[in-house]
Amino acid sequence: MSQRAPSTGNNGAPSATSSHTFLLGELQTTTSSDPPSPESASPTSEFDDARLPANSAEKPVAGLGVGGEHEGKGFQQEVKRRASIPVRLEKIRGKEKYRLVIDDELRKLLVGASVAGGKRKKKFSDPAPSPGRHSTKKLTSNRMSVVMLVLKLAATSYREHGRLFGIDILSIMFNPNNLIDCLLVDATMFWGSALWCVPLQKAIAKGGISWERTGWILQMVWEAVYLGIVIEYTLWKDWPWIQTVFIVLHCLVMLMKQHSYTFYNGHLSVVYKRLQSLEKKLAELRALDTSGPNVRHHVRAGSVDSGVDIREGLEEKEELDSAQVEGFERAIMEELAACNAELSSHVEDDDGPKVVYPQNLTWWNYFEYIHFPTNRVVYELAYPRTTTINWAYVLEKTTATFGVLGIMIVVSQHLILPVVLQTHALRLLPLSERLQAFPYILLDLIFPFMIEYLMAWYLIWELILNVLAELTFFADRGFYGPWWNSTTWDAFARDWNKPVHNFLLRHVYHSSISAWHVSRGTATVITFLLSAIVHELVMWSLFKRLRGYLLIAQMSQIPLVLIGWIDD
Repeated sequence: MSQRAPSTGNNGAPSATSSHTFLLGELQTTTSSDPPSPESASPTSEFDDARLPANSAEKPVAGLGVGGEHEGKGFQQEVKRRASIPVRLEKIRGKEKYRLVIDDELRKLLVGASVAGGKRKKKFSDPAPSPGRHSTKKLTSNRMSVVMLVLKLAATSYREHGRLFGIDILSIMFNPNNLIDCLLVDATMFWGSALWCVPLQKAIAKGGISWERTGWILQMVWEAVYLGIVIEYTLWKDWPWIQTVFIVLHCLVMLMKQHSYTFYNGHLSVVYKRLQSLEKKLAELRALDTSGPNVRHHVRAGSVDSGVDIREGLEEKEELDSAQVEGFERAIMEELAACNAELSSHVEDDDGPKVVYPQNLTWWNYFEYIHFPTNRVVYELAYPRTTTINWAYVLEKTTATFGVLGIMIVVSQHLILPVVLQTHALRLLPLSERLQAFPYILLDLIFPFMIEYLMAWYLIWELILNVLAELTFFADRGFYGPWWNSTTWDAFARDWNKPVHNFLLRHVYHSSISAWHVSRGTATVITFLLSAIVHELVMWSLFKRLRGYLLIAQMSQIPLVLIGWIDD
């Protein structure tokens, strides 16, 4: 490995350009203590012939493996021990100089390592695709596939019906009576929520209503009434499924926003009340005369509504000396700092002002919050913001929105509606014939449903939410994760819809653990159950029937999640 015989021509004589092999790791021990750069191993690097040993059979200095065979076992062990890279040393024709010759592939690897700063990146270290040439190619190919599908559907429709596209879905969507009524109800539901949430929180902050006793009960009753009125109105109007699903889903989004706004501010009201109690007690302590060394004070254990324990075993009335009073004061100061930190918020690397409770309880703050495409559908005191609007970006996303809507309408019109009408006609047939046709109906719907699913996700999470974020100067665009690379069910649930996931994580999962003191497994079951019930409610609003299929399917995800954990 440390040596290669000189190359020969066809007649067995040495060629004009002699070639030798040496170990690059041994060369660096001879010439320099620094590791050689890729440039030093390039074909243009030259070495003077005088630097080589006079006798090729001699053992080179420091183990430079050039020339004849090396008999020493120690030298061979040294060669095997070293992590060296073999390169060739060629003699330049007509000169007493040599040059290094390295394989092109090896040189590219070395140069790439030097550019990367010597760090190796694993191929599967990051499942998230980085934006760039390859992802752009995939996106372009997907767009081309969808365009070809639409062209095929248009050609088929023109051949069979004499028109490019059907208009049944369009007539349902843009029926003037249903459209105007739907928009008015949505506006009332959207902005009218402020008439309840803001006055309630103002009253709680002023002490007129106790959040821990009656405030949260009033909010839960309001949410039930709010949801019931909206669903009952859709049933009374008997809207088509498009208007019904839009209003019901937006109602659920507004419920999550109201719940997060009121319960988070309700929690802050408890912290604010605690802060006021601590400040009052601190003022009382500082008013005491602690100048004398033997001064003792009577402190009543029940007089501090702050949660700060002076020490275990404190009786109803206990005497404290000056040192204990000072220690008690330090404990209150630490608790005050913690409360102040929780009652205020400021985004890092942002020039915006610090937001402090209860100054955030304004009409403008609530209106701004409900218009945010909050990536967690949860309320915060402060959010990262942008300073300008990229109108070119808004135009791009808006144009894509109408394009995706058009594709969804075409797929629904030509691939889903005919199957639905066929299924409706099967209701008159005997049960045995319906069961025979059922598998074929599923096969006909799988592909268009998958397209609609992907298009709906892309429409909402990539297009609409980003347009709203840009128009409202909202900087946090983490609406989804790389769910297409998910290997477990829990990873998919986390990444494909981050707004709802983060809402359930804070207000259902963690709230169940803190309020009901249940285990994490029980909290997980509660979270999945609530999500399944809400999805079943949407299906009932659409079809006016309660089947339970979706409920069973969603609850079956729990054992699938456990199986994924076992595999990991």
